[in-house]
Amino acid sequence: MCAHASTPAIAGGDTVLEQLLASRAAIVSVLATAVEAEVAIDAAGDRLGDMYSGLPSSSQLQSQAVAARALRARIDRAVAPAGPLLAALRRVSALAEEAAAALPAADPGDAGGAAAFVGRVDRLRDAVEEAVARGDEAVRRVEEAVGFLGRTKAAGRGRVRRLAEAAAALRAVHEAEAEEMRFEGPLDEALLGLQDLFEALLLRLKHPGGGEVSDVEEEYELGTDDEVDAAARMARTLAGNDCLDICLDIYVKVRYRRAAKAMMRLNPEYLKSYTPEDVDAMEWEALESAMALWGPHFHVAIAGVLAAERRLCARVLAPLPPAVWPECFAKIAARIAAAFFRFADGVAAAACEPQRLFRLLDMLDAVARERGRLDELFSGESATLAAIRERAREVERALARAAAAAFYEFGLRVETHYVASGGGGAAAAESGHVPKIVRYAVNYLKCLASDDYRGTMDAALRAGAGDDDGGDSEALAEAASNVLEALHRHVEAARRALPDAVASHVMAMNSYWYIYMRARGSELASLVGDDAMRRRYKASAEEAAWEYQDAAWGPLVRLLSGSRSGAAKAWPSPEEAREKAAAFADALEERARRHGAEYKIPDGDLREQIKAAAAKAVRGAYAGFLKANDRAVATGGGRRELLPVDAIEGMVRRVFDEMGDGRGVAGSAGRTRSRRQSGNLEGFEG
Repeated sequence: MCAHASTPAIAGGDTVLEQLLASRAAIVSVLATAVEAEVAIDAAGDRLGDMYSGLPSSSQLQSQAVAARALRARIDRAVAPAGPLLAALRRVSALAEEAAAALPAADPGDAGGAAAFVGRVDRLRDAVEEAVARGDEAVRRVEEAVGFLGRTKAAGRGRVRRLAEAAAALRAVHEAEAEEMRFEGPLDEALLGLQDLFEALLLRLKHPGGGEVSDVEEEYELGTDDEVDAAARMARTLAGNDCLDICLDIYVKVRYRRAAKAMMRLNPEYLKSYTPEDVDAMEWEALESAMALWGPHFHVAIAGVLAAERRLCARVLAPLPPAVWPECFAKIAARIAAAFFRFADGVAAAACEPQRLFRLLDMLDAVARERGRLDELFSGESATLAAIRERAREVERALARAAAAAFYEFGLRVETHYVASGGGGAAAAESGHVPKIVRYAVNYLKCLASDDYRGTMDAALRAGAGDDDGGDSEALAEAASNVLEALHRHVEAARRALPDAVASHVMAMNSYWYIYMRARGSELASLVGDDAMRRRYKASAEEAAWEYQDAAWGPLVRLLSGSRSGAAKAWPSPEEAREKAAAFADALEERARRHGAEYKIPDGDLREQIKAAAAKAVRGAYAGFLKANDRAVATGGGRRELLPVDAIEGMVRRVFDEMGDGRGVAGSAGRTRSRRQSGNLEGFEG
C-alpha cells in the first residue's frame, strides 16, 4: 500500500465511485439471488402444504410450519447486513473525495492544516475498516444461510450446490474488494500524500545559524510545538497503516540532510582529508587551520546540532514503540560523528611533528570537554549509540597518545638538534645570539606549562605511559625538566664547537639568561621549580658572564698589570710604562671599533650589569696603573699623552651600548622590564 516514492494526488473521484458502484452491483446481485431462493423455497413450501393437506397427521404439518419459519428467519438474517454495508461504502466514497480535495491545499507551513489532513486520513482509514468489517459480516451471513439449506434439505442438491458456489464467489469478490480498498484504493493515495506532507514538514525544521561558529551553550528547539505535534500525528498514522519502515526512512533521510546542511554552513572541507597520508600531505598552515577548527566544530555538532536532533527525534517519534526513536537518532548522529572521528584518527595516526602538539592538545581538550555531553547524548540501550560512545573514547585515547608522542619527538629533536645539524648552530652563534632552538624550546615549554595546556598535556603524557594515577602535573614537570636539561647540553655542545672563546661565552651567557628570564615568574618556573631554575640556569649564566669578562676584558687588565691577578704594577722605566699605556689604548680602541659589532647581548638588563662590571674592572685597572706609575708617565709630559680615566670608562660603556640588537628583554620585541622586575647576576659586580 505504501509506495516508497511519492505519487501524484488522489485520482479523480469518478473512477473510485465507479469501482465502488460495481462492487455494490455484485453484492446486490448475490442478494437478489438469495431473494429468489427465498421465493422458490416459499413456493416449494406451498406445494408441500398442498401435497400434504389431505394427510391426517397434524404433528407433521406443525413440523413443516416450524421448518418454514426457521428457513425464513435464516434468509432474513442473511439479507439484513446489506443496508449497513451499502451505507459504509457510501461513507468511504465521500471521505475519499474529501481527502482528495484537501490534499492539494495541505501546506506543511500550516501546522493546523496539516493536522486536519491527518485527521481526514484517519477517518478514511476507519471508514474503510468499517466497510470491510460489514462486508465480511454480510458474506458470513449468506454462507450461514446456504449451509442451513444444505443441512435441512429445504432445496434440492443442485440448487444448494449453485447457492454454495454463489456464496464462494461472493466471498472472493469481497476479499478482493477489501484488499483493494486497504492497499490500492483511496486510502493508499491519501497515505502517499501524507508521506509527501510528512517529508515537507520535516524539511521545514531547520537549525539556526548563519555560517559562523556560534555560541551553542543554550539549548534550542527545532520547530514550533504545533509543527512537532503535527509531525508526531503523521508518524503515528503512517505507522498505524503498515508504513512504519517508510516513515522511519523518510525521517532519517530528511533529518540527516538537515543536520549535515547545518554543519556544512561551517565549511568543514578539511574533514574530507582524513587518512594519515592525506594529513601528512597537507601544508602546515592548512593543517593547523583544520586542527584549530575541529574542536569548535565538534562542539557545535555535539552541543548544538545533534542535541537538538535528539530532542526532536524523541518528540516526533514518541507515538511509536520506545526502541524506535533511539535507533533513528543513532543513524542520524553516527554519520556526522564518524566524519569528525575519522579526521581525528587520521591526525593521530599521522607523523608526530612537534609543531602539531598544541593543536593535538586542542583537539584532545575538545573531546574531554564534551565527554559529559557525549555520554548524555548517546545514552540508551541502543547498540549503535553504545558504539558511538566507545568510538569517542577511542578517539580521545588516540589523540592522547599522539600528543604524548609529539612531545617525546620534540624532546628528541632538542636532544639531537646539534648533532643532526652538523654543528650548523655554531655559525649562527658566532655573534653570541641565543640559538633558535633555545628560543623555540623555551617558548614551547612555556605554552605547555600555561593553564590552557598544562592539565591536558599532563593527562596525555600519563595516558601515553599507561598511568592514570599520577599526581597533578608530575609527568609534565619531569618531561619539561628533561627538555631543559637537553637544552643545557645543546648549549654546551655549541659552546665547545665555537672557535672564538668570547663568542662561546657570550652565546652561553645569553642562552642561559634567556632560559632563566623567560621562565622566571611563569607557570614553567612553577612547574619545574623556581629554585631549580635559579640553581641551574641563573648560576650557569653567571658563570658564563665571568668567563666572558675574563676572555674579553681580562687581557686589557693583564696588559697593564702584567699578571693574571690584575694588581697595579709599577713598571721599571718610564718608556716601558708609556709603551704599556699605548698598547692598552690601542687594544681598547680595537675593542671599541669591533667588539660591539661582533658580539651581541640583547637583554638590556644583562648588558647593563656586565657593562658596569667591565667598566669598573677596566677603569680600576687603568686608574691603578696611572697611580702606580705616576712619576714615570709624568716625565716628559707623558701624562698629557694618556687618555683620561673617564674617557676609558666611556669607551668601555660605548662598546656595550653597541652590543644591543634593538630588541627588548630576552630578545622579545616590544617588551621592557624595570630594574625591580629584572634578574640580577649575583656577585658579578662584587
